[in-house]
Amino acid sequence: MKSFNNKVAAITGAASGIGRALALELAKQHCHLALSDVDDAGLAETAKQASALGVKVTTAKVNVADRDAVHAWADQVVHDHGKVNMVYNNAGVALGGTVEDTDYSDYEW
Repeated sequence: MKSFNNKVAAITGAASGIGRALALELAKQHCHLALSDVDDAGLAETAKQASALGVKVTTAKVNVADRDAVHAWADQVVHDHGKVNMVYNNAGVALGGTVEDTDYSDYEW
């Protein structure tokens, strides 16, 4: 992608660390943001900093271990922004095992 100008990025795990840094870097490049995390305070701070850069920012408290919540958030992002150009699945959960040895039920934390 040559330009992030007026694109929309959906970022999970946006309350801190890599997620926050990614959100702020994209905002500097005029990319609108749909941010999610389970940390309300951190998410609000990321949104405040990104909004100050002049882009549209929406937020949602989403636990990525809850598949229905993720689907609902995706629908809300499209409703709020009209499109999604990029998805950054940055939120972290851990599971040991190979793809062959796991299924969806293993991700129901």
